[in-house]
Amino acid sequence: MKEQILQQSERPGSGEKQGPRYVEALTGLRGVAAMFVFLFHYAYFNPAVDLRESIPLVGTVFQFPFDFGFMGVDLFFVLSGFLLSLPFARHAQDKGPAIDLKRYFRRRVLRVFPAYYVQLFLVLLAGTWFVVYKPLSGTTLAAHLVMFFNIGSEPIRPMIGVWWTLPVEFSFYLLLPLLALIMKPRRWIAAIPLIAASVAYRAWAAGQFDNSNVLMLVANHLPGSLPEFLLGATAAIITQRFDHSKLASGRWLDVCLLVSIGLVGAWFLLVVGPNGEVYWQGHWSMIIAPCGLGMVLTLLVWSVYNGSRLGRALFSNRVVHFLGLISYSLYLWHFVVMQQMIMLWPERFGNMTGIPKFLMTMAAVCGCLDFLLVCGAAVFPTAPILPKKRSSGVEGNDRAIKATMASVAPNSPRYSPS
Repeated sequence: MKEQILQQSERPGSGEKQGPRYVEALTGLRGVAAMFVFLFHYAYFNPAVDLRESIPLVGTVFQFPFDFGFMGVDLFFVLSGFLLSLPFARHAQDKGPAIDLKRYFRRRVLRVFPAYYVQLFLVLLAGTWFVVYKPLSGTTLAAHLVMFFNIGSEPIRPMIGVWWTLPVEFSFYLLLPLLALIMKPRRWIAAIPLIAASVAYRAWAAGQFDNSNVLMLVANHLPGSLPEFLLGATAAIITQRFDHSKLASGRWLDVCLLVSIGLVGAWFLLVVGPNGEVYWQGHWSMIIAPCGLGMVLTLLVWSVYNGSRLGRALFSNRVVHFLGLISYSLYLWHFVVMQQMIMLWPERFGNMTGIPKFLMTMAAVCGCLDFLLVCGAAVFPTAPILPKKRSSGVEGNDRAIKATMASVAPNSPRYSPS
């Protein structure tokens, strides 16, 4: 077999002490999440995109990420909750060493802030050329330096829309060591009141804010998105608690994967889609979305992690895996590139349609990321640009690309924070 899901000799939940594992399919799943967000924003700038009629039979399937690609953010949150909780859950069940919190926080900071600061610096530096972005006041600049977005009665909006997720993600990083104190199975029942509080918070936000854009940002801040992280953590605890080796050798994991994909499609096509105009006006589906959608996405992540053969086929191929390696940088830069192409070349780019326009957009985004990679290679000239052959341990691709990709894609996967 070309790649092995289990990089260690122990299977998850076998009761033996384990080290962290590198699962290529989860890297690919992160790439799928980033591409979903990319396609959703592409449709935002190109509202005429509609594949339902132009592609017979399967047009609805291809149209799905253009209409509902924002679910990529939900998938990011579930992945973070699952992957980052694994070593904490392993230690809580006496199957792994204690987590070095100093190293954990250092790695979390290096995952998020360098690439963010690079982008912030470049946008401010080119402020006269970037038509949309203006110089910041002292207070606003300070808020951007610490990612203090969309909080309070007079919230500061981020310069670039996709940045709203960064403080949400980082807030969970800060909260996780406290959650680790209750990660023994009998104590984890305390997560239920936290999930209930999150639902109550979203219901409160729905009654407080009439502006749907403001409501979206406020409702998704912690504790609003906490259930997705907690459900991912729950799957991590279950993975460490029980022996899934029998499932890993059968078809049940593939069934779980297909069921989760089907339920995701049903949720958006049957619930969110028909209520799209009122979804961010306090619709019940918005209030429970992190719970309902979070459970389904958690099943998807769990099945892929534990060895779904279909998951490997879908998410471990070279293209999808590469998208996973650059997922953070793709997430950060795609919106900026799309926006500036429209602002700077409104006639030339605006008059393009169909596949040529999509390919032009993809080329521009890839060109931007390639430029950043070249700059990273110039700063770190001794680092390899492409990953070498994967090692059999946890380092995998991360060690090979860490130096050149640190400022471009700091979420390149090494899933253990310890």
